[in-house]
Amino acid sequence: MTISVIIVSYNVRYFLAQCLLSVHNALQGIEGEIIVVDNASTDDTVADLQPQIPHVHWMANTENEGFAKANNKGLAAASGEFILFLNPDTLLPENFFKEILTFVSRQTNCGAVGVKMIDGAGYFLPESKRSFPSPLYALFKLCGLAAIFPKSSFFNYYALGHLPENELHRVPVLSGACMFIPKKVLDTTGGFDEQFFMYGEDIDLSYRIEQAGFHNYYFGKVTILHFKGESKPTDYLQHVQQFYGAMQVFVKKHYRGSRAVLMAVLLQIAIIGSAIFSIIVKQLRQYTIVFFDIILLIAANITALYFWKNAFHNGIPFHTFFVPYAVILYAFVFAGILWMGGLYDGVYKLAQTLSSGVLAILILLALYALLPEQIRFSRGVVVLSGFIGLLFILLFRRLLQELKWISVTGSISNSAIALCSPDTKPALQQFLNSSTHHPSVLAIFTPQEIASSDAADWAYLPAATLIFGWGHGLPIQLILQQMQSMPGRFYFRFFNKSANAMIGSDTRKEKGAVFLSEKKYNIALPAQKRMKRGMDIMFAFSCFCISILILLKGAQGLSLLHNAWLVFIGKKTWIGYASTPNSLPLLKPGVINTLGRNNSQSLTLPLTLIQKTDEVYAQQYEWPNDIIFMFQHLNALFKNT
Repeated sequence: MTISVIIVSYNVRYFLAQCLLSVHNALQGIEGEIIVVDNASTDDTVADLQPQIPHVHWMANTENEGFAKANNKGLAAASGEFILFLNPDTLLPENFFKEILTFVSRQTNCGAVGVKMIDGAGYFLPESKRSFPSPLYALFKLCGLAAIFPKSSFFNYYALGHLPENELHRVPVLSGACMFIPKKVLDTTGGFDEQFFMYGEDIDLSYRIEQAGFHNYYFGKVTILHFKGESKPTDYLQHVQQFYGAMQVFVKKHYRGSRAVLMAVLLQIAIIGSAIFSIIVKQLRQYTIVFFDIILLIAANITALYFWKNAFHNGIPFHTFFVPYAVILYAFVFAGILWMGGLYDGVYKLAQTLSSGVLAILILLALYALLPEQIRFSRGVVVLSGFIGLLFILLFRRLLQELKWISVTGSISNSAIALCSPDTKPALQQFLNSSTHHPSVLAIFTPQEIASSDAADWAYLPAATLIFGWGHGLPIQLILQQMQSMPGRFYFRFFNKSANAMIGSDTRKEKGAVFLSEKKYNIALPAQKRMKRGMDIMFAFSCFCISILILLKGAQGLSLLHNAWLVFIGKKTWIGYASTPNSLPLLKPGVINTLGRNNSQSLTLPLTLIQKTDEVYAQQYEWPNDIIFMFQHLNALFKNT
């Protein structure tokens, strides 16, 4: 056996599926085996993939044993002359093993080989080549000098930023995400140190390989795609603790004297500093845009008040105590209406912002008219504040768009183009037709169909997403070349017909995304979910307002008010499913169901018909229909006991 590929997986079923396909293609013509050690995944990785990919040797752990121990378990079962430790969130080019084997055959003292890694956006990953940690390098990294001077051989020596990324170099440390090692070297050094649960084990193994007299090589001629972070903790604080904890283990194991003490102090500072950063900053991330919008709206109010006072009020201040309070209330109500309109759902839509903003101005104008006359100050200020605030928000969104901090939709910039192999094109088309999680696709091309076009022109396309349907006619090797020629230009997505899912990762700092083929349910859309909840609350509140009349119905009226309270606090919804479906978007239990019956009335219809009614309700849901439906079935609402 020439090569044994060892992959440790944990809850990365869809990334692993495409990884295994790429490894299988790269092994063509080479005697090799693939060993997957699953660390007790909870996403049915083994149960789902083992029948589909039977040529893989599957080893399923009953608990998460960590990266090092699981790799060693795979190593004990391997029979190859060479071992490749590989992360499951990677894609290998077709020439990977041929290039590596050719290179290794020319070396006399090769310990381990690493390659150039790029992330899901096409950018080089600096951890592809590193030096050993030291107090000075740790200090430069902590204070940010390494990031300010990424190419410096002094400030960023830890990441070896001064070494060209496309060339061959002898380096101290290689990444465990892709580490190619002759088996005879591992027989000398041993496998990974199982003191390391996650992180640091590759630094330790690289160190022991160097100490044993072998050389570690960074082979920049070969590039792989590493989506990065798919098997790592989703909690930032947990990630920091595990990373720096691993560094502490390495320092205690290999460093002595004052050097070890200084490193331990710096690592502890890093842990505490990162924890504070996590608690303060990370927790506020989801509210950042809302916070800035409220600040902008307050600024708009102050601007409008100042302008109106000087232009139309002869410079005389508005003599009412309510003005300072109105500025704050106005901003919060305006932002709340924008939220109801879906502006904070994560994708920016210009038309949605404009319509929500105008609606907010109209609602605020109506609320202003309801205020006592003695605290009204100026309708003109209300209207002007709204339009200035809306302008500020639009300019702010434009800035975020230019910085690529937000996704944009509602225009051609939300569109996608697909480049795929001829054998993949029908499967990709079918997938896109059935998936809810992709932008509008302008066209699907094969390499042959665009062979005459200038590659440089692709960088000027208005599409925001480029989908690669890789296969026999579109090799990963070519895809990686295209990504590196325009890093960050597109959101890159990857599809293979044998793994019916699309994967992608837009930033190395966050987990990637999986896009599945699934039915489209309107009720799962954030705006519809929000409006359904809003209508639930409004109808419940209406019941409270006429509770005296409802109580005239006696026990039935009391039951209706009880249900209204349960709906109001979120325990129920007015209209729920008639069956208990597993495949539909979740809903709270309904006061009445999609058949217009209540839970005290038995259903005699065929189960398939009931389930289909629920499915149609979820697929075609529009919140105004709930209002009509409830008025049509008032009797059922009262009869529900």
